[in-house]
Amino acid sequence: MKKVMATGVFDILHLGHIHYLEESRKQGDYLLVVVASDKTAERNGKKPIFSEKTRTRMVNSLKVVDEAITGGSGNIYDTVEMLRPDVITLGFDQRFDEEQIIKECSIRGLNVEVYRCSPLVTDEPLATRKIRERIIERL
Repeated sequence: MKKVMATGVFDILHLGHIHYLEESRKQGDYLLVVVASDKTAERNGKKPIFSEKTRTRMVNSLKVVDEAITGGSGNIYDTVEMLRPDVITLGFDQRFDEEQIIKECSIRGLNVEVYRCSPLVTDEPLATRKIRERIIERL
Protein backbone atom coordinates (compact mmCIF):
# COMPACT_ATOMS: atom_id res chain seq x y z
CA MET A 1 0.00 0.00 0.00
CA LYS A 2 1.38 3.40 -1.01
CA LYS A 3 0.72 5.98 1.75
CA VAL A 4 0.44 9.65 0.80
CA MET A 5 0.77 12.48 3.31
CA ALA A 6 -0.63 15.96 2.68
CA THR A 7 -0.39 18.85 5.13
CA GLY A 8 -2.01 22.21 5.69
CA VAL A 9 -3.94 24.50 7.98
CA PHE A 10 -7.31 23.97 6.21
CA ASP A 11 -8.98 26.81 8.10
CA ILE A 12 -11.69 27.82 5.66
CA LEU A 13 -12.13 24.86 3.32
CA HIS A 14 -12.33 25.88 -0.34
CA LEU A 15 -11.94 24.43 -3.83
CA GLY A 16 -8.17 24.91 -3.75
CA HIS A 17 -7.99 22.56 -0.76
CA ILE A 18 -10.26 20.03 -2.47
CA HIS A 19 -8.13 20.14 -5.63
CA TYR A 20 -4.94 19.66 -3.57
CA LEU A 21 -6.41 16.69 -1.69
CA GLU A 22 -7.86 15.08 -4.82
CA GLU A 23 -4.53 15.40 -6.63
CA SER A 24 -2.74 14.08 -3.54
CA ARG A 25 -5.04 11.06 -3.37
CA LYS A 26 -4.09 10.12 -6.94
CA GLN A 27 -0.46 9.68 -5.84
CA GLY A 28 -1.14 6.55 -3.81
CA ASP A 29 -3.58 4.19 -2.12
CA TYR A 30 -4.13 5.87 1.25
CA LEU A 31 -4.37 9.61 1.89
CA LEU A 32 -3.36 10.76 5.35
CA VAL A 33 -3.76 14.48 6.00
CA VAL A 34 -1.87 16.25 8.76
CA VAL A 35 -3.78 19.34 9.85
CA ALA A 36 -1.56 21.99 11.43
CA SER A 37 -2.02 22.42 15.15
CA ASP A 38 -3.12 25.84 16.37
CA LYS A 39 0.38 26.42 17.77
CA THR A 40 2.07 25.52 14.46
CA ALA A 41 -0.35 27.64 12.43
CA GLU A 42 0.26 30.65 14.67
CA ARG A 43 4.04 30.12 14.61
CA ASN A 44 3.80 30.33 10.80
CA GLY A 45 1.86 33.60 10.87
CA LYS A 46 -1.66 32.16 10.49
CA LYS A 47 -4.54 33.02 12.78
CA PRO A 48 -7.09 30.25 12.23
CA ILE A 49 -10.75 31.01 12.75
CA PHE A 50 -11.48 27.38 13.60
CA SER A 51 -9.72 25.31 16.26
CA GLU A 52 -7.39 22.47 15.31
CA LYS A 53 -10.02 19.99 16.51
CA THR A 54 -12.69 21.48 14.23
CA ARG A 55 -10.36 21.79 11.24
CA THR A 56 -9.25 18.16 11.63
CA ARG A 57 -12.85 17.00 11.90
CA MET A 58 -13.80 18.92 8.73
CA VAL A 59 -10.92 17.44 6.74
CA ASN A 60 -11.65 13.96 8.11
CA SER A 61 -15.21 14.23 6.79
CA LEU A 62 -14.07 14.64 3.17
CA LYS A 63 -14.58 11.46 1.15
CA VAL A 64 -11.24 11.86 -0.63
CA VAL A 65 -9.40 11.65 2.73
CA ASP A 66 -8.75 8.27 4.35
CA GLU A 67 -7.58 9.75 7.64
CA ALA A 68 -6.89 13.21 9.06
CA ILE A 69 -4.91 13.87 12.22
CA THR A 70 -3.79 17.00 14.03
CA GLY A 71 -0.05 17.54 13.73
CA GLY A 72 2.25 18.06 16.64
CA SER A 73 3.62 21.41 17.66
CA GLY A 74 7.25 20.48 17.03
CA ASN A 75 9.24 19.65 13.95
CA ILE A 76 7.25 18.36 10.92
CA TYR A 77 9.91 15.71 10.41
CA ASP A 78 8.99 14.12 13.76
CA THR A 79 5.50 13.65 12.33
CA VAL A 80 6.88 12.32 9.04
CA GLU A 81 9.08 9.88 10.95
CA MET A 82 6.10 8.66 12.95
CA LEU A 83 3.74 8.29 9.95
CA ARG A 84 6.33 6.99 7.44
CA PRO A 85 4.61 8.06 4.21
CA ASP A 86 5.81 6.91 0.80
CA VAL A 87 4.82 10.21 -0.81
CA ILE A 88 4.59 13.73 0.60
CA THR A 89 2.46 16.08 -1.45
CA LEU A 90 2.78 19.83 -1.42
CA GLY A 91 0.22 22.41 -2.40
CA PHE A 92 1.33 24.55 -5.32
CA ASP A 93 1.75 27.54 -3.01
CA GLN A 94 3.21 25.86 0.07
CA ARG A 95 6.63 27.23 0.97
CA PHE A 96 8.54 23.98 1.21
CA ASP A 97 11.63 23.00 -0.73
CA GLU A 98 11.20 19.55 -2.28
CA GLU A 99 14.92 18.74 -2.23
CA GLN A 100 15.22 19.77 1.42
CA ILE A 101 12.33 17.46 2.36
CA ILE A 102 13.95 14.52 0.56
CA LYS A 103 17.29 15.27 2.24
CA GLU A 104 15.81 15.60 5.74
CA CYS A 105 13.79 12.39 5.31
CA SER A 106 16.85 10.54 4.03
CA ILE A 107 18.78 11.56 7.16
CA ARG A 108 16.00 9.86 9.13
CA GLY A 109 16.20 6.71 7.01
CA LEU A 110 13.03 7.48 5.08
CA ASN A 111 12.81 7.11 1.32
CA VAL A 112 10.01 9.44 0.22
CA GLU A 113 8.83 10.90 -3.04
CA VAL A 114 7.76 14.55 -3.01
CA TYR A 115 5.04 15.67 -5.39
CA ARG A 116 4.13 19.32 -5.96
CA CYS A 117 0.44 19.62 -6.85
CA SER A 118 -0.76 21.90 -9.62
CA PRO A 119 -2.82 25.04 -9.00
CA LEU A 120 -6.54 25.05 -9.69
CA VAL A 121 -7.44 27.64 -12.29
CA THR A 122 -10.64 29.47 -11.37
CA ASP A 123 -11.99 32.97 -10.81
CA GLU A 124 -13.02 32.07 -7.27
CA PRO A 125 -10.73 33.07 -4.39
CA LEU A 126 -8.57 30.07 -3.47
CA ALA A 127 -6.70 31.30 -0.43
CA THR A 128 -8.08 31.73 3.05
CA ARG A 129 -6.62 35.25 3.12
CA LYS A 130 -8.43 36.18 -0.11
CA ILE A 131 -11.70 34.64 1.10
CA ARG A 132 -11.45 36.70 4.30
CA GLU A 133 -10.80 39.84 2.22
CA ARG A 134 -13.84 39.14 0.05
CA ILE A 135 -16.06 38.64 3.10
CA ILE A 136 -14.90 41.93 4.64
CA GLU A 137 -15.31 43.72 1.32
CA ARG A 138 -18.92 42.54 1.02
CA LEU A 139 -19.98 43.49 4.56
